[in-house]
Amino acid sequence: MATRGQRWIADAPALVVIAAQPARTAARYGARAEAYVAMEAGAAAQNLLLKAAALGLGGTVVGALDDAALRRSLALAEAEQPLAIVPIGHRR
Repeated sequence: MATRGQRWIADAPALVVIAAQPARTAARYGARAEAYVAMEAGAAAQNLLLKAAALGLGGTVVGALDDAALRRSLALAEAEQPLAIVPIGHRR
């Protein structure tokens, strides 16, 4: 399971996976690439959650992932690194 046993994630009507190609960022920004990738992923997740809230929905950022299993499930290229899953749905 790509979500490390967090079965509740499967109950969400929508799952958004945030992934990146760190090597592409490193080609431009060098040693700062890892920090920039993390900042951009966090900003993307925050914007997604803000929009969900504006629509009366809820969500959370899940970072406890099995990268290899998620990469296989989504057919991501080896260069693409999954960073987070954001389940979105109606609040309980």
